[in-house]
Amino acid sequence: MKHLTLDDVIHITGQFGRSQKIYYFGISLLQFFIAPHMLLNVFTGLEPTFHCSPKDVIPKHGATLNRSDSLLNECIDNDVQKCRIIYTSQYKSFASEWNLICSEKYKVALVQSVWMFGVMTGALVLGGLADIIGRLRTLMLALLGTIAFEGFSAFAPTYTVMVVFRFLGGICCSLIIVASFVLSQELVGMEWRSFCGMLLSMFFALGIAVFSALSAIVSDWRTLTLICSVMGIAFLVFPCYIPESPRWLASQGRNDEAKAVLEGMAMKNMTLDKLPKQWNLPSVVSNLSKKQPKGICLLFSHSYVALITLILIFSWFVNSATYYGLTMAASDLGGNVYVSTALNGLVEIPSGLVAMFMIDRLGRRITLCGFMLFGGVACLCIQLLPASLVTLTTLFALLGKLSISSSFAAIYIFSGEIFPTMIRNSGMGIMSVAARIGGMLAPFILMLGDVAPNLQFTALGLLTFSSGLLNLKLPETLGQPMPETIADILAFRKASKTVHHGKYNKLETEDVEADKDTLSRSPSPRRTTEEPAAADDLAPLIVENTESRWS
Repeated sequence: MKHLTLDDVIHITGQFGRSQKIYYFGISLLQFFIAPHMLLNVFTGLEPTFHCSPKDVIPKHGATLNRSDSLLNECIDNDVQKCRIIYTSQYKSFASEWNLICSEKYKVALVQSVWMFGVMTGALVLGGLADIIGRLRTLMLALLGTIAFEGFSAFAPTYTVMVVFRFLGGICCSLIIVASFVLSQELVGMEWRSFCGMLLSMFFALGIAVFSALSAIVSDWRTLTLICSVMGIAFLVFPCYIPESPRWLASQGRNDEAKAVLEGMAMKNMTLDKLPKQWNLPSVVSNLSKKQPKGICLLFSHSYVALITLILIFSWFVNSATYYGLTMAASDLGGNVYVSTALNGLVEIPSGLVAMFMIDRLGRRITLCGFMLFGGVACLCIQLLPASLVTLTTLFALLGKLSISSSFAAIYIFSGEIFPTMIRNSGMGIMSVAARIGGMLAPFILMLGDVAPNLQFTALGLLTFSSGLLNLKLPETLGQPMPETIADILAFRKASKTVHHGKYNKLETEDVEADKDTLSRSPSPRRTTEEPAAADDLAPLIVENTESRWS
C-alpha cells in the first residue's frame, strides 16, 4: 500500500483538470447570486423623487414643493406626517412604499447597516460551521437560508419585518461567501489556487454590473428582491456534481471518503490510470490531550501563529475600511446610479488581472505588501495637493481604490493558504468579521474630512501603509502545500529561516527543538502510518516529518 498526500494525488491526477473546471465554473457563477444581495439596498432603497403638499399647514415655500434630486427641500419642517406625498419616480422602492424620506430617511441606510451586521454575526458565530459539518453541507444550508429569508423579505408587510429578514439573510450569505471560497481553493492544485481565487473576485465584480442592468429594467423593489432570491434555486443542484472537499474529509479522519472523491476527480480528468493500483492517504492524528486548544483557539496556541493571525486581522480590517471608504468618497461617475454602480464593479476587473499576473511571479507576500504600500502612498499624497487640483486628487483616489482592490483579492488567496485545513473556514470567518468592522467604521473615518480637508485620505493612507509594512512579517506560501495542521504553519517559519540562494536547506535542530513542545500539542502534519502514535512518541515523529518536508 503506497501512501500519497493530497497534494501528491492532485498533482498526479490534474491540478485543474476537467472535473475541477466543472466545479469551479459552478462556484464562479455563484458570485452572480452573492453580488446582488451585497448591494441590494442600493436599488431597493433608492431615494424617490416626489412632490410635497401640505395637509393642514401652508408650506414655507408655496403651495407645492418640487423634489427632483437628492437635495433636501423643506416641507413643514421635514415632517412627513404633515405632508401629502406625491411620488413622481417610476421605480417603486421600499423608501417610497413606506415614506422613508425627509426625517425618516435614515431608516433606508439602517437596512444596509443591519444587513452588514448580519454578515458579521454569521461570520463570527457560525464561521466554524464548515469546519464541523463540511464545506458543501454548510454551503447548501446557507443557500437555502438566503433564498428563504431574502425571499420572505420581498413579501414583508412592514418595514420592521423586512429588516429582520434581511438580517437573517445576511447571516446566511456570510456563510456562502466563506464556504464557497474555501471549497474552491481546496479542490484545485497549488499552481491554480491564485488563479481561481482572483477569478472569483472578478466574477463578483461582473455580477455587480449584471445586477445593475437587471435593476434598471425592474419596476419595483419587491420584484427585484424576489428575482435575486429565486436565482439561488439553480445552485441547489451543487451536490449533484460538486463533491465535498477531500481536504476536509481527510482532516476529519474520513480517508476512505476523501480517497473516493479524489478517484472520482481523476476519473473525470481521465488520469485514474496514473495512480498506483493500491494507495492510501496518510492519517492525520488528532490531538490526544484533552487540554489542547479547540477551534479558532488554535490560532493563538503559539506566539508565531498568533502574530500571523493578528496581522491578518488588522490587514483585513484596513483593506475593508479603505475599500469602502474610497468607494463612498468617490464622486458619482455619471449621475446615473445604475451606471455608477456598474462602473464601480467593472473597474475592479483590471485590478484583479494585475494582481493575478503578479501574485504567481512575485509571491503572495510581496504582492499584498506592494499594493498596500502603493495604495497608502497614493492616499497620503492627496493631503499634499492643493484643493484646486480636483482632477489630480481624483486620480490619486482612483489609484488608491485600484490598489486596495488588488490587495483585497490577494489577501483572500494569502489567508486561505496560511490557515490549516482543520480550521481554515473558522479562520476565514474571523477575517470576514474584521472586514465587516472595517466597512462599518469607514463612514466615520470619512467624517474626518469635516475636521480638515482631505484628512480622511490621510487616515486611510496611514492605515494602509502601516498594514503593508506589517505584512512583511507574514510567511510566503507561493508554491507550498496547503497546511493541514498548526505544525505546518510553524514549518513555514522554519522554511523562511533556512532559505539560502533560493533553496531550502535542512532545518536547524535547535530551532525545531525550541518548538518541540508546541508541535507535540498539535496533530502531525504528515502521518505515514495508519495507527495513531502514543502521546510520548508524537513530538519526535512530527519533528522528523517536518524536517523531511522542508529539507
